Amino acid sequence: MLRRWMTGLLVAGSLTLSGIALPQNASASTTVFQDFESDADLNGITVSVPQVDSATRVPYGTHGESGLRFTVGPSDTPGASASAGVTLHAGTASLPVTDWSGHKAIGFDFFTDLPYDTIGRVTVRDTKGKAWGADYTIHARGWTPFNAVLSSLTAAGVDVRTISYIGISIPRADEPLVGYYDAFRLADDYPYDQTAYGDRAASALLQLCGFGSILTDLSNQLDGMLRQVGQRTAVDQRLRGLVGDEQAEVAQLRQALHTGGMDYDAYTDFNSAVTEARRAVSRLANTIDARADAPQSDFGLASADSMSLVYPKDLPFTSTGPAPTAGLAKGEHESVQAVVLPYAEELKGVQAQVASVRGPHGQPAAESDLQVTVDPVGSLYTKPSSAYRRPVYQGWTPDPIRDDLTSVDVATADVQPYWIRMRAGGNAPTGTYSIAVRFSAEGKATRTMTVTAKVWPFAIPDQPKLLTAFQYTPRITNLAYGVTDPAQQEALKHEFWSFLNEYKIKPDQIYTVDGNPAIPGDFSIRPTPVEDVVYVRDHYGLQHFNALYLYSGLLNPSKPETWQAQIDTWLDQLDTAMASYRAAGVAQYAYVYGFDEASGPMLQAARQTFAAIKERFPDLPIMTTLRDNSMGVNTGLAGLVDIWVPQQDLYDQAVAERTRARGDQAWWYPDIATGHPLPNWFNGFPPIDARMLMGPMSYQAGVEGVLYYATNRWLLDQHAEQPLVDDGIFSRFDPVTFGTTAGDGSLFYPGPDGPMASIRIENFRDGMEDYNLLWTLRNTLSEHPNAPVGLREQAQELLTAQDVVTSARRFTEDPTTYRTWRHRVAGVIERLQA
Repeated sequence: MLRRWMTGLLVAGSLTLSGIALPQNASASTTVFQDFESDADLNGITVSVPQVDSATRVPYGTHGESGLRFTVGPSDTPGASASAGVTLHAGTASLPVTDWSGHKAIGFDFFTDLPYDTIGRVTVRDTKGKAWGADYTIHARGWTPFNAVLSSLTAAGVDVRTISYIGISIPRADEPLVGYYDAFRLADDYPYDQTAYGDRAASALLQLCGFGSILTDLSNQLDGMLRQVGQRTAVDQRLRGLVGDEQAEVAQLRQALHTGGMDYDAYTDFNSAVTEARRAVSRLANTIDARADAPQSDFGLASADSMSLVYPKDLPFTSTGPAPTAGLAKGEHESVQAVVLPYAEELKGVQAQVASVRGPHGQPAAESDLQVTVDPVGSLYTKPSSAYRRPVYQGWTPDPIRDDLTSVDVATADVQPYWIRMRAGGNAPTGTYSIAVRFSAEGKATRTMTVTAKVWPFAIPDQPKLLTAFQYTPRITNLAYGVTDPAQQEALKHEFWSFLNEYKIKPDQIYTVDGNPAIPGDFSIRPTPVEDVVYVRDHYGLQHFNALYLYSGLLNPSKPETWQAQIDTWLDQLDTAMASYRAAGVAQYAYVYGFDEASGPMLQAARQTFAAIKERFPDLPIMTTLRDNSMGVNTGLAGLVDIWVPQQDLYDQAVAERTRARGDQAWWYPDIATGHPLPNWFNGFPPIDARMLMGPMSYQAGVEGVLYYATNRWLLDQHAEQPLVDDGIFSRFDPVTFGTTAGDGSLFYPGPDGPMASIRIENFRDGMEDYNLLWTLRNTLSEHPNAPVGLREQAQELLTAQDVVTSARRFTEDPTTYRTWRHRVAGVIERLQA
């Protein structure tokens, strides 16, 4: 059925694709003071990085005859920040009016042909340095009329009589991008009529966005699909009907574009319809390709890489074909995704099961050699926040691996991903394994997917070589499950510890509190109980553990004379704790962590605290995330801190190497501020980011470990209506965990029967294992000093990981590129060991 977007689209009027028959002033209540009508108006404009950013005058605008085009260089530009700014300065032609008093609002227009939404920033500063700022939404191929009521500026302390500059920024992206500004204006009334500005923006956007080429490409794709589909069966006819519907949609859009004459409201409908058509055609291509792979099937079956997302609605996915392959070392995990695609009808009761696993000689393989599971992937409704700093889909986003669901229904227009997880045993026979996974639906012929897995002739270490200090908070889990009995709480804690250990995260608490340290009176700091440490040692192996959290919030920054009392309390706590650790034989694994992101006077408090601890416990390592980009050199903390952990975006390779040279460690950590182009594991980020961060990126940077502030931040006040992921495949569980950001502080989910894995934590573990793979290559290389020169050179080149990552801000998000590099690493290890 045709989408009814055309209602009211075509309007009569003087607007055409090239005509500009509009009044020069859109409203009598506004005064346009800068519309870039001459090159002289550009005098005084500055940009962030002049070698890649630029501001030029072009014949597109919302007022007058021209406007300002701002070209933004890519995110990997040396010396560039995450955003690029263009600034209009007082005392120059670029900002001719600096006294805004007597008016109600300041405004301007922005429009762009960018194909995605993002967030920009506006900053206004007066001559005394007082500043006001606000975000503004950048709409894909759209117009943004920005307005700020001047009373909000004065409330922030800005003197609107003496404006110094207006700065406007756009987030950088992987590729250069362009935006257009025009009609900087002062309004005497607010709100005011902005219709004419928007209509002019529509006229410009119709010329800039290349809709003609887009629609021609869609039409050609649909013609090709029609040639792919047969005509004899009912399935063929249904699919041909879908193609025909999209052809009719595209034809109407082409007619609308040819006719022209759109005001901005009509343009908005048109632009949305083009976006929807592009998605629909790409999604349909997934289905048509799956049908072509099995022309007689009742439903489609394709695969996708585990480092990608298969959205159940709206968006297409990159298929890896009907018969996926995988390669893994002994002792390693690897996954692929299967995708079930309906043929224009609902599928009821879809089930998946592993039918058989056969070893290198065609015989059934023991589970201890290759363990395989298959589970549906669930989705959560995700709204990206400004922390993402990249375009991310808003809507149902795949992540929880629903091992609690044995059967799901798939709507006519949806697709359903499945997670096929493999683990090779440490002594698994080398060779190629064949895995048959069977998919069924009510009233449909069963289909089987064959996954080919090659087990490489070497093992990687089971224990992670990259250290972690990740917070897990038992109290949050107890609240989520409503567990109050102490014995049950202890059992639940051990269950979640085992899960974390399985995903290469050693159980730890960097915040050794029994409550929420952000709420006064809700917590007490206590050393980690020796019983917990011994349990971890005996069940998972012990690498290190935090003995005590040094919470700087207990120190008054303005009363240094009171600090020693709290320091003495910490020392007394450590005296008792360390004695118990020594008695249990685990003291050598202890460290202390504290002064979390501290700065200012707290740096002096940290120096006093750490000195006292070192005097009492000279062999007890101290870890901190305090703000010291010199890692102790400029603050006098060198020699007191043993493990420096800056935010990833503040990590300086040269400083880190200097720190290691004096015998200390340099880790890093992601957090809410670690947005694109840095990697993170927010819901909706490409899963390859998590794998990249924990694998080749951390190995390349030389970090000894990664810290993270939370793994289970499912605060009950945010999840009271749906505390567990135990409902349908489209769960009502809210993925938001910090502010409005989804996935920050949460790597997995509380399932109905215990911890539930996510796509993100699966890729996290894969990254940890890739780190171990690189460790294995380095170790193997050192064990074979007489290997051929060419082979040694290949190994050394692969150890740099330059094929997939060149810096924390520049790395591949293409799974094929990543897998090619990974298989090359495995191949060189195999040849060295031959």
